[in-house]
Amino acid sequence: MTGTGLRHVAVVGAGAAGAFFTLELSRLRPDVTIDLHDRDGRGPGAGIVMSTEFMDGLRPRFPGVFDLPPDATGTWDRTLTRVGDEDIWSGAYGTVALGRRAFHARTRALAEAGPRVRAVRGTVGSAPGRADVVVVADGAGSALRRSRAEAFGTTVTEGRTHFLWASAPVRLDPQFVLKDVRPGLLVVHAYPHGAEESTFIVESDPATLAAHGLGGDRPLPETEKELAVIFADELRGAPLHAQTARWQPFRTVANSRWHDGRWVLVGDAAHTAHFSIGSGTSLAVDDALCLARLLAGAADVPEALDAYERERRPVVEAAQSEAAESVEWFETLCRRGRVDGHRTVFALRSRRRMNTWARLRERDPEFAARTLARLAGGGAATAPSEVPVALGALTATGRLAEAELATAAGGGGVLLVPTAHGTVRCPLLPPTAAPATRPGTPAAPAVGLLLDASAEPDPVADASGGAGPAAGAAGAPGPVAGAPGVRGPVGLVSDATALAVDAPGAAGSAVDASGGAGAPDGRDPVTLVPDASALRADASGGAGPAAGAAGGVGPVVDASAVPGVPPGAPVAAGLPAPAPAAELAAWAARRGFDFLAVPVRPGAGRVSRTRRAEELTAAGVLPVVLLAEAGLPADEADTLVAAGRADLVARCAQVPGDAAPEAAG
Repeated sequence: MTGTGLRHVAVVGAGAAGAFFTLELSRLRPDVTIDLHDRDGRGPGAGIVMSTEFMDGLRPRFPGVFDLPPDATGTWDRTLTRVGDEDIWSGAYGTVALGRRAFHARTRALAEAGPRVRAVRGTVGSAPGRADVVVVADGAGSALRRSRAEAFGTTVTEGRTHFLWASAPVRLDPQFVLKDVRPGLLVVHAYPHGAEESTFIVESDPATLAAHGLGGDRPLPETEKELAVIFADELRGAPLHAQTARWQPFRTVANSRWHDGRWVLVGDAAHTAHFSIGSGTSLAVDDALCLARLLAGAADVPEALDAYERERRPVVEAAQSEAAESVEWFETLCRRGRVDGHRTVFALRSRRRMNTWARLRERDPEFAARTLARLAGGGAATAPSEVPVALGALTATGRLAEAELATAAGGGGVLLVPTAHGTVRCPLLPPTAAPATRPGTPAAPAVGLLLDASAEPDPVADASGGAGPAAGAAGAPGPVAGAPGVRGPVGLVSDATALAVDAPGAAGSAVDASGGAGAPDGRDPVTLVPDASALRADASGGAGPAAGAAGGVGPVVDASAVPGVPPGAPVAAGLPAPAPAAELAAWAARRGFDFLAVPVRPGAGRVSRTRRAEELTAAGVLPVVLLAEAGLPADEADTLVAAGRADLVARCAQVPGDAAPEAAG
């Protein structure tokens, strides 16, 4: 391979990216002079991770690059997750860890031995002169990149958890540890990277660290000792040695442009991906090999740099997207501080999109079988979607159903539930009031509250005493159709006593300042309904009143604007303020709803798409139905149920109009 556009390259940094770039370019273009700059000392020790498949792909091209001392490697095919008193094993499929310092020393020595490679020791504070190309490979905290941050369009996003990277002089099983320290959870990512050496990364929410005196300005030696006590069983009495100077958030680095003039970014200087997916080194090496190949054969350097970014950016962005899903999963786990045995471990494994129920069952049948047995409670199901689940008084014979949703804003829906007696149609109440044309709602054995897909199960009104959101606010259940005697707008109320209605818990009308029933601007009064009882059969088995009776349900009125309603009263939307997942679900249960229906969110990742459903499922108050696209594969539904991201998954069809079809019992 020949080219005329390149004569001299400066490489700043001799980690994985810089060393492999030098190895490959000197192999392809032995006529090019390469100055390989590296600082005298190295950064953190401990280990790095890659797959045996990735290593096997590099060996033919770079013989001997992985010939490390036996005490500087660790391999495994399964991983332990320690959840409370349970030790749960699952597959890891050919993973290798290498001692970071040993691997760096080996690759740097091989790179420096190349033809026309000149080793330069010392910190580089500015761009080396005279080079045709400057390869910026000095890591996530790259000083050179920071000096041109605006040109590269650099963004650095900090995660919400903090971690401490440490090592221990003991060979540990590769493992995750989910340690309940009351309050909070400490999460450990650990693996052996030598005969008697292991990486031990502790991650937690800053509030948990503060509660246990582990964060802040506490001296590092004291933190090491305290963590060694907390994890004495897991470490088998070994000490911990921190490899980072302090607790810190993981910083995700991204750049809108990977090259500026003759400068080009590779590896962590260009992008970072959270350590929980173990892809950082592999991405850096692949960057380096791609850039070297394109530069070696190009007559025009700028054209080669453009081609490098075009080829690598999609790969990197896909990896960063997967890493973001993993980060979100661990951050949620750390904040929640609750675990659920095999279901939590299955969720941990399936946070990565490739790990579906079918794939894990094929590759790790024992783990999948134990997960299913815990979910089924000893039943005869062969997949998570076959496990029965209760929705109020109704028992669904499986966890994969169908749903019909109105296309118009504010429309409702129907959940078609499989039962031993056939399909039962259960109404889904929208967060906004249905118009007067909403069809009647006969008796239903279960009623669901349809939540908004775009909102989080977080506070829906501030804690300062401001008015709660109007009906139909994102995530808030709105007026209920079908209340007896309804003439105008309807609102759900969480505490009728605060609104001076006829009796606590009874339906009534908002009262104006003079004591008479009324509403602003001469509109109909707002009828406040305490629960969903109007939508189900009464005690004698009769159907509740039909929606749209006698004047129907009028337009939504912001009940916070109704005279006589105390400021901040939880009217119209009816949610407690604030209303995180557990409070929202408890509120819905008190009002007579039997389950929550939550649409998937836009996006490609399993974790982000089902974030809201998972939060509500974890609250454990009401069953949660995830409303998914019509073409959702059964395998994905099985994965979501097994991972606890929903209790039941419904494939949705859109129904034209502003109301869902009649819900028949």
